[in-house]
Amino acid sequence: MDIQQLKSLKILVIGDSCTDIYNYGSCDRISPEAPVPVLKTVYTEEKPGMALNVEENLKAFGHETRILTNKETIIKERFIDQKTMQHLLRVDKGETNQLDCINTMLLGTVKKMDFDYDCVVISDYDKGFIRSDICKSLISELSKNNAVIFVDSKKKDLSCYSGCIVKINEKEYKSMEVAPIGSELIVTLGPLGARWGDKEFPTESSTVFDVCGAGDTFLSAFVTAYMNTFSFPKSIDFANKCAGIAVKKFGNYIVSLEDLELNDIRI
Repeated sequence: MDIQQLKSLKILVIGDSCTDIYNYGSCDRISPEAPVPVLKTVYTEEKPGMALNVEENLKAFGHETRILTNKETIIKERFIDQKTMQHLLRVDKGETNQLDCINTMLLGTVKKMDFDYDCVVISDYDKGFIRSDICKSLISELSKNNAVIFVDSKKKDLSCYSGCIVKINEKEYKSMEVAPIGSELIVTLGPLGARWGDKEFPTESSTVFDVCGAGDTFLSAFVTAYMNTFSFPKSIDFANKCAGIAVKKFGNYIVSLEDLELNDIRI
């Protein structure tokens, strides 16, 4: 399928989100106070992260989205030597915030929703927005609308996502304590590609510059391809190729339709 033929979808996104901050600077000396480099900041970038990054990726594929996410601010701040692009330090803030107020409203919001979405994408970074005790009820409520539900979760107990299409990485797969029942499970394998059932889908070898956000790119690309073809093999191959573009860039890179055309990527 040619990229211009992709069907535009209306997608509901649910999940934890954050702000990614990148401080770029020069490291020319060691601190006299401790054996650590001194970073002189030159410029700073802010980007939407986690579920917000998933949403941005979906929009880049031409979809219309609505997101349900935490209002509390979670920040992931990175400090980077711009000469070597060496990642020196990451500081996380806000993850200890209680999301109970928003969480108790989430299920109610979904129940009252006039549902007119083609599919649902859940980006569950397990920061507290989708608590385990409401997860099954949430999926049950969403399933009443007969929508395809795609999930990327860092939970170790995935039983609440039974009946969904679930994508996790290899590390998460190895630490999984309870598998979802009746779900299609896709495991991403980094530079080796992905696995679905007993089938492996290798990716083309490429220089990996930064894996940040690659999982979000894979998920968004897979959703796009699957809702256009309903083929797991075609969708995984397409997602592998899109993630392969993202890892060549630094930070949360949003793969565009122009990127796909330049790299002659089709479904």
